[in-house]
Parts: sequence; C-alpha cells; structure tokens
Amino acid sequence: MPLVSEQNSIFALDIGTRTVIGIVGVPHEQSLRVIAQDITEHESRTMIDGQIHDVVKVAAAVSKVKANLEQKVGFPLQKVAIAAAGRTLRTKHTQVTMEINEDIEIDPLLVNSLELAGIRQAHQELEAELAGPTSERFYCVGYTVVTYSLDNWTMTSLIGHRGRVIGANILATFLPQSVVNGLYSVLKRCNLEPISLTLEPIAAIDVAIPENLRLLNLALVDIGAGTSDIALTSKGAITAYGMVPIAGDEITEVIAEALLVDFQTAEFIKRSLGQQRDITYRDVLELEQTISSQDVMAIIDPVVNKLADEIAQAIINLNGGQPPSAVFCVGGGSQLPTLTDKLAERLQLPPRRVGIRGRQSIPGLVVDDPGIAGPEGVTVVGIATVALKKIGHDFINIKVNGEEFRLFNSKEINVANAIALIGFNPRRLIGHNGRSVEFFLNGQLEVVPGEMAKPAQISVNGHPANLSTPVASGDSIVIKPAEDGRDAQPLIRDYLAYKNIDLAEVTILVNQVEVTPDYVIQDGDCIELKNKREVEDTSPSAAKHPHVPPAHNSIKVQVNGQEVTLTDQANYIFVDIFTVIQFDLSQPKGKIYLRLNGQEAQYTDPLKDGDIIEVGWES
Repeated sequence: MPLVSEQNSIFALDIGTRTVIGIVGVPHEQSLRVIAQDITEHESRTMIDGQIHDVVKVAAAVSKVKANLEQKVGFPLQKVAIAAAGRTLRTKHTQVTMEINEDIEIDPLLVNSLELAGIRQAHQELEAELAGPTSERFYCVGYTVVTYSLDNWTMTSLIGHRGRVIGANILATFLPQSVVNGLYSVLKRCNLEPISLTLEPIAAIDVAIPENLRLLNLALVDIGAGTSDIALTSKGAITAYGMVPIAGDEITEVIAEALLVDFQTAEFIKRSLGQQRDITYRDVLELEQTISSQDVMAIIDPVVNKLADEIAQAIINLNGGQPPSAVFCVGGGSQLPTLTDKLAERLQLPPRRVGIRGRQSIPGLVVDDPGIAGPEGVTVVGIATVALKKIGHDFINIKVNGEEFRLFNSKEINVANAIALIGFNPRRLIGHNGRSVEFFLNGQLEVVPGEMAKPAQISVNGHPANLSTPVASGDSIVIKPAEDGRDAQPLIRDYLAYKNIDLAEVTILVNQVEVTPDYVIQDGDCIELKNKREVEDTSPSAAKHPHVPPAHNSIKVQVNGQEVTLTDQANYIFVDIFTVIQFDLSQPKGKIYLRLNGQEAQYTDPLKDGDIIEVGWES
C-alpha cells in the first residue's frame, strides 16, 4: 500500500447523539480501506434527537476522536467529511432540463451543472412553500438523482453521450440552517474544514444497499440514539427519505425512570440486554441492584412497540402505502432485542426479511484497525464513500473580510446568503442615527437631530456591491460595517449663534438656573433667555447658517400601501424607511426591488412628504 497522507486519504466523522465515530480511509478498488478508526461517547447529553445543544462539549468529543486518529495515522487531520441527522427533514422532488450542444460529448462537469441546477430549483420551490415572516431558512444537505433523461429517453448515466436536451429527476433533502450551523460551529472549534456534507441515511444507503440491489423495493433504517432515519429504493434508484424522532434514547429514558438510575447507567443496562442474563448496577441512592434482562425487556416493551409502530408507519407512507420487499437496519439502536421481529410483524414481512446490516455486509470493505464492526459503524463508512464521489462539487471557497470560508454550493449564492451562512451579524449592516435632543427655548419646542448613520459598504473583488450581488468560488467579499451616528450634543453657544442671537445681550437660564454659553443642552431642558437690554428677534435663520443642524422635521410616506411617519431628522433618504418598517434585509428571498413614486430607486434617493414607496423581493 502506498504511503498514506491527508492528500490521498479521507477523514470522516459520524457525530451522533450518543457517540462520535471517526475513520481515516483510502480508496480501495471499488470500496474503502479503513486504516484507523476511533469512537468516544459524549460526557453528557450534549445532543438530543440528533441536534447539537452544547457546542463546546460536542467539540470536545470530536477533538478527542481527531487526536486519537492523528496519533494512529501519524499526520494532522484538517479536512473532514460529515453528515447531518434527519430531524426536521424536508425533501423535494424536482425535474430539471437543460439544452446543450449536440456536437459536444457530455462530461462529468456538464452533468454536475445539471444536478446543481436541479438543487437550486428544489431550493427555490421549498422556499416558496415556506415563505412567511417567521419561516426558518433551510439548507440542502444532500441529494440523489432518481433518473437522468437524454432527449426524453430515461437513462442511468449521461456521461459519454451526445444529445440536445438532458434532464434529471432529483430528490433533494433539506435541514434547518440552525442544524447545519451547529455542525459547522463544532468543526470550527476543532480546526476542521468540511469538504463534504451529506444526510446520514444517504451515507448509510450508499454502502448498505449497493446500486445493484436498488432495482428491488428495499428500505434502510438507520436507528441511532436520537432519530431513526429512513431511505427507500425501487427500480434502480433511491425514491424517498424520511425520519421519525424516536430512537434508542427513548428506551434509555424509560429504563432510567423505572430503575431510578442516571442516564449513563441506563445506557449501560440497555446495551447489556441480550449479552447478560442478569445485570448488576447501582441506583441513584448508591444501592447495588440486580435485574434480569427479561425483566428489563418487560419494562421497555411498550416503548419498543412504539418505536416499531412509528418506523413501520413511516416506511409504508414513504413507500406509497405498501410495505417494501425487505428492510435493512443499521445504527446502534438496531441491536435492541426484539425490535427487528416487531418491525417485520408490523410490515407483514417474514422475520428473515428484516435484518441487521453490519460492516461485514459492505462489499469490498477492508478494515486494518479493528474495534468497530457492528451496525453502528456503517454510516461513517458511507460518509467517507459519499465524500470520495462528491469532493470538489459540494462546496465553494470565498473570503469575507480576509477570512476564508467554505460554503455548501446548494443554490445560486449571493452576498446575503454567504454572510448568513458564516454567521455575520446582520445588525452590522444597518446603522442607527444618533439620538436627537428636544428642549424648550422660551417656551417653544426645539429639536437638534443626531448625526445620520453611515450605511455599510460592500464590495466583491474590489467592485461596489450589495446584498443581492452573486458570488462564486474564489470571490473576496469586503464589508465595512455601518457606523452609528453620534448623539446630538449641542452647546448653547452654537445654538444661539444658529438663532442669530448675540450672547452679549442675554442672560441664559436652564431649568431656572443661570448657565454659561458652554453648557451642553440636555434632552428636556427648559431654556429661558432674558434680555440684558431687549431682544429684537429670536426667530430661526437656517438660511444664514446652513452648517448648523436644522430643527426637527417629520414627513409621512406610503410604504407598500401603508402610511408611515419619519421623524427626528432634517432630511430623509430611501434607506431611512427600513428603520420604521418590518423588512429583514438579512433574509433575502430573491433580488430586492426599490421603487419611488413608480420609478426605480436607490437607497440614497431623497424622500419628501407624500412619496409613494414600494419595496420587496423579486422571485
């Protein structure tokens, strides 16, 4: 075997609810050779139902696995393939076509462009379905091509062919952005860069049900601690994905409650089922107890029934209302005694047609480092094999303010998408005007507005840009955050000069106390000027002093048919409306349009009383 390095190997992580499993492998014939592997349990319940709750503690478990693997392989690991669990999974079927030059032979790059077009289309359709003020952003975590087409003929592969119109029927899977960002946060703390992201059932089915078996109507169930992920095959393709939010942890919780033990002890008791006739443990009162496996099975039987019921029903729903021909189970939770028999009973299948799929069933797999051989080690192998097939297609590299980021290329990405995915605070894009000072001068209300905010400045590759500007791999985005305006701090000296009042002729009282002309006017002050002789005119004269901040001005405008009032400034521009309407610029839903009195507008266009404004997203 040639010398192994990070350049010719793949590092894959299965970050599960109870354990973190990592492997380092190299391509081997048509499969994988695992040269090192490691597994560790989370110290506490840092993940629930596949969702990361404590980023710091999950990162600690990942760092431990990474360090152990680095010690085994002898080189640093910096890039990793990962998968996300299917909790809150959304799937979308879409059909996409593309006209091509019939004189050009179809190559992998062209096929990849077709697939990405399908993913973008699926993403747009999903966003349209979920559109709403409180809708969460979803992120494509993987996809499968059900079928290809060439000039309306169904094909299993397009590469090497020629034609006029190519097409693909794509099944895309999406998870909430919060789930994906949690994974990325963990990796960043461990100094790891993601090179591939997929869905756990996509990874599991890649190795558990090879392509030559997908002509059959089969189901794969990955039963972990937090979720049970499902995939269906038929007629040579993966036809559906699904998930039920119940798995091994529900069993553990019942044991903990019934036997008065902590979660870790309950997990030990669960794993001892089928291996020990009698199980000895200590309860929370530090009393040693012994219970038979048979008695434990009686305790958990109702929950096992519920788990089998929900998995079976989900399989039938995903399979068009009928059971599949067989079911393959992977994941640590699949080893629970009686579960496969109960699943077979509910699917009306012979018991031999619902079985556990371990690593020994993966064709061509070679493992040099023993220790993980059961069904719990299947998914991580699939994560690695999926990554080897997809490396270079799933991600784009960009820079934001000089820092490099790697983003999943799931749709046409613009500046807004990019900065949302890296966690840039959208509040830094819109500044706030400085606070005004309101006071009374000889009984008349006066207002000195605060300084106007300076809007954020965005550039892409050195050219002026905005949130809707598209970005591609290799682009450099520079964002100069908005600057808040300074609060007004008017001196009496300056304001009286603005009023054209001679300081030598007046005595100044603030709240009935005499002050000097250098007094800083405060909000709510009552200022009284008493003539040492007689004041001829104390009226404003802004025209003579244009450099002095003008007095308070308010205007009313129509925004999308609703009247709003802008206050506390002397002059207003288009961008000021975003301080008084609910419109989230950080959550783009297409290209933004700005219209002023029926004409296309810019953010800096001046506003006047009675203007009619339209703002929204073009789909």
